[in-house]
Amino acid sequence: MEMTTPSDPTDLNHQAERFHTYLVALQRSDSTLKAHRQAIRAAIQFFRSRGCLRAADLRPEDIDAYLFSMRERGLAGSTVTATACLLRNFGRWLEKAGLVLSDPTICIDIDLDDEPLLAAPLSEAQVAALLDSIPQRGSVDLRNRAFLEILYGCGLRMREVLNATLDDLDRQAQTLLVTGKFGHQRIMPVMPSAMAAMADYLTVRQGFLRGPDRGVLFLSEVTGKGMKHNSVGQWLRRMGRRVLGDAVRVHPHAFRHAAAVHLLRGGADIRVVQEFLGHLDLDSTKTYLRLVPGHLREDYDRAMPSLVGLTLK
Repeated sequence: MEMTTPSDPTDLNHQAERFHTYLVALQRSDSTLKAHRQAIRAAIQFFRSRGCLRAADLRPEDIDAYLFSMRERGLAGSTVTATACLLRNFGRWLEKAGLVLSDPTICIDIDLDDEPLLAAPLSEAQVAALLDSIPQRGSVDLRNRAFLEILYGCGLRMREVLNATLDDLDRQAQTLLVTGKFGHQRIMPVMPSAMAAMADYLTVRQGFLRGPDRGVLFLSEVTGKGMKHNSVGQWLRRMGRRVLGDAVRVHPHAFRHAAAVHLLRGGADIRVVQEFLGHLDLDSTKTYLRLVPGHLREDYDRAMPSLVGLTLK
């Protein structure tokens, strides 16, 4: 039975049908088109079971959870790799078609001699080098430092940072109220280095405004309104190339990925990391375990200070 095209053009199935039309235009063989359609259909069924009804709902952890589930089902490494390649092409097409703000498959490294994995996480030293590379010469520098401290220190999704408001930040309690996927909220502790960076930024934030203050936490120096996903991504890519070189891909999700792996390697219990990341199910968090050797201890409080210390001045 062929995949039906829903009436809603934002539906993930509809967007997959458009991708199929794109592949047809590339004059792929009938057998290849059939295999690709079946693979995309299976992936979409999995994504929809996780609440991803539109391409815009997809996040890197959803893509990786599906590939991880394929391996757990005992599928051949070549099959997983082929699916990963297809999903990478799908993600790139979604971004070029303007259906997503950023490619949700960007974190997937594909090695044709091995199974696909999430890209190797930034190390603590690399994160510290990126933070330390931000000068302290002006208001934009202060904002950028605070933004990156919050992005990494709280392990946030990009949209969670961009949607944060002044009211969400409790400076006395040193916490941030975060609204995640599907409106799920969690209160995140803000580490001392991040609070110090936030305090510096908030002294100059008023200077970014170009009109009424809508309360958005991080403001653009160009528009005076909330920062945009694409401009942040471009800034991080430029900084990554400058500080770490072309071999390391630096993008917004890389900091959330790094925070998760650093916590697990530091001994944090996986369920604590699940809560930290705001994952609604444990399967999303389990995808990080293959990057963590040894026994996992229930020790979040001892894990975090070792990370914060690298960025303290």
